[in-house]
Amino acid sequence: MEEVSRHNLAHDCWIVVDGKVYDVTHFHKNHPGGSAIIVANAGKDVSELFRPIHPPKTLETNLVEDQFMGFIDPKEAAKSRENLAKEVDRIQTARDALMPVERVLSLDEMQAAAESILSDRSRDYYAAGALDSYTREANRTAFHKCRLLPRVMRDVSSVSPQTTIFGQPSALPIYISPASNALLGHPEGELNLTRGAARTGLVQGISAASSFSLTDILDERDRLKEDESPYDLALAYQVYVQTERSRTEVLVKEAVERGVQALLLTADTNVLGCRETTDRIKGVTGNVSPGARMGPFTEYPAYHDAKQCWADLPWLKRLAGDIPIYLKGVCTIEDVRLARDHGLAGCILSNHGGRQLDQARTAFDSLRAIHDEDPELLKQIDIYIDGGIRRGTDVLLALAYGAKGVGLGRPFLWAQTAYGEQGVIRAVRIMESEIVMAMRLLGITRIDQINASMAECIQEVWR
Repeated sequence: MEEVSRHNLAHDCWIVVDGKVYDVTHFHKNHPGGSAIIVANAGKDVSELFRPIHPPKTLETNLVEDQFMGFIDPKEAAKSRENLAKEVDRIQTARDALMPVERVLSLDEMQAAAESILSDRSRDYYAAGALDSYTREANRTAFHKCRLLPRVMRDVSSVSPQTTIFGQPSALPIYISPASNALLGHPEGELNLTRGAARTGLVQGISAASSFSLTDILDERDRLKEDESPYDLALAYQVYVQTERSRTEVLVKEAVERGVQALLLTADTNVLGCRETTDRIKGVTGNVSPGARMGPFTEYPAYHDAKQCWADLPWLKRLAGDIPIYLKGVCTIEDVRLARDHGLAGCILSNHGGRQLDQARTAFDSLRAIHDEDPELLKQIDIYIDGGIRRGTDVLLALAYGAKGVGLGRPFLWAQTAYGEQGVIRAVRIMESEIVMAMRLLGITRIDQINASMAECIQEVWR
């Protein structure tokens, strides 16, 4: 380790994983989670950081043979493995002590159960927002500014909450929104989400930064189809446009060739937001270099392409073929109109769970603003929202103002963390129960019956 510790700079960066030494000097610039976490731990054994969030063969897939530099002292490697094993045992013991999943009655209770077993580092990764977390918190409270207006004396003995999501049949007007690093919470990670979605009739969004590879998730889908035919799980793949476009092309081509039903082009991650609490736990350090920068800032982390723009859509459309493309991370009516004019299938109003631009408008507030200004636009292009949805009434409020459906990301991460696949299924059943109950109490029997006349909101004036 003494030799490894000397290679602790961005331009000379070695790390140790499971006793093996790797030179990641060039790779860290293309790391999906950002360069800072690797540079901050350069010259160190990162096994305890690496293993909980990366599936097997991650290093073999992303690094070339020349980047393997050798082994550290076997005794030091054994100590690292022992510490990791203790943490795995601690989490499993805590998971086994949780109350039965059937007793979890809300998504907030599911989150509390998951938080009780995770380490501080893992808990923060899932929960963190950008900077002061103003937007993350506003995502929840935005729904509190509105209330529903129920109609009575209506026959609600038979209620149908089914709809279509991204053009695919869905048992509920919700879908699993792409959310990264499920492996951080449970050893089956995204595979829990795939199984839970398949067994409850939801559409699963696959994160471009998922712990398990796209191939692994698609293989699991195929296995489920063989075992549980004739059900066909619908998948939507999240696209991050990388600076190295060839990497994006490989992933999109695989997704299309293997039959995903939609592509979700993420537009709000041209650079990663500053998640201050996460950076503090990671040990990220700041710049103290003197000097005045008087010219333009042209440096940015290499993974996400800051040059991404509307002119890239023809390139992605060629890759997609007949697969519909939805633009994720939209906030304004102007961009929704541009998406419509560029022939996209729809938009997902989103602020990335409050993890990108702090003080950005919430998705629900954006939806209301679009409905107020141009309700016809909502008939010309499909609109979805994500961020802050925790109750069935939140879902119905979004539908009332013109959303086709809503995505839930963190709630399903918490659910699979605490209880694995059963947690995912239980989370779906919670939302199903709340949506059906709210529909009955509201006086509707089908999703298409709800409209803005059944809700009222505080009329804020933002100038």
